[in-house]
Amino acid sequence: MQPLLVVIDERFTQHLDHVPHLENARRVKAMTSVLDNPSLDGKLSEVVPRLASLEELALVHTADHIERIAQTAGKSLTSLDLDTQTSEMSYDVARLCVGSVFSLLDEIMSGKARRGFACIRPPGHHAEPDRAMGFCLFNNVALGARYLKEHYSVERVMIVDMDVHHGNGTQIAFYDMDEALFISLHQFPFYPGTGNFGEVGRGKGEGFTINVPLGKGHGDRDFAGIIHFLLNPLARSYHPDIILVSCGFDLYMYDRLGGMNVTPEGYALMTFFLLDIAEKVCDGRIAFIMEGGYSLKGIRECGLRVIKELCDVPTLSRKKIDKIIGNSARRLPAIEKVIEIQKEYWKILR
Repeated sequence: MQPLLVVIDERFTQHLDHVPHLENARRVKAMTSVLDNPSLDGKLSEVVPRLASLEELALVHTADHIERIAQTAGKSLTSLDLDTQTSEMSYDVARLCVGSVFSLLDEIMSGKARRGFACIRPPGHHAEPDRAMGFCLFNNVALGARYLKEHYSVERVMIVDMDVHHGNGTQIAFYDMDEALFISLHQFPFYPGTGNFGEVGRGKGEGFTINVPLGKGHGDRDFAGIIHFLLNPLARSYHPDIILVSCGFDLYMYDRLGGMNVTPEGYALMTFFLLDIAEKVCDGRIAFIMEGGYSLKGIRECGLRVIKELCDVPTLSRKKIDKIIGNSARRLPAIEKVIEIQKEYWKILR
């Protein structure tokens, strides 16, 4: 078994280091405690991060947006919107986040290992090409996908966004092109107000955006079932070269901002089925990039279950797995609705 590639860096704590905020340094410290768990001894390989260059940020973001964030450097507090603030070091930390994803992907593409997890902050999936929002400054996952295409000529990237909030920034980055298959599982209606069923892409991108909006209260079986019954056939049809996962821990049942009912075991199940898909379609290449999650207990407990699954440390009984597989694919109305809309673009769903 190859080691799990992991990016973690003390510098991630420097963003908003003196500003009271839900998205704070304790989130990444919670992941540090996860990686120190004795059950993971000898199973992790730390990746050295780097700063992304301005040219690399421009793979997704406009020059005006990059300059706007750069101008906040050295200032004690800048508010970009009601939710999104920066402090003195935020610009460099955000560049480090993006560069961390690049470094992780370099290691995966070199063959050093096939799996990775970037324990980074600030998150990225709300950042649009021309604006920061929702705690996010630069879009780490979208930039990672573009980096793969630019530097490794990767043709097909599958992006799975499993966060209680819709990844509007990632969706916009690829909405009118077929460079990536973007699939989002999220609470709706909810912040940021996007991600309804009918948002399927535009022009060349039509059919390459797949949203699974869910009312609050959905739990382990629903999310694991969506991955197994919906994402599995889509991945087999699309046949990605790599899977990128926007991994938010705010689906956790006690998250301060969410309304879902997912337990740590649910995160283990989702990870198990995503790994199963990766093994079948892209030689196991998969990278998880940390997004939201505002319960420290949730990050610790759900994060440990995700990392253990990625390290092939068994946490699930076969009975639990078989229970998901044995459910009807049509049990969840959201799956039926997605299939009804997306079967026009994906024959495998017909």
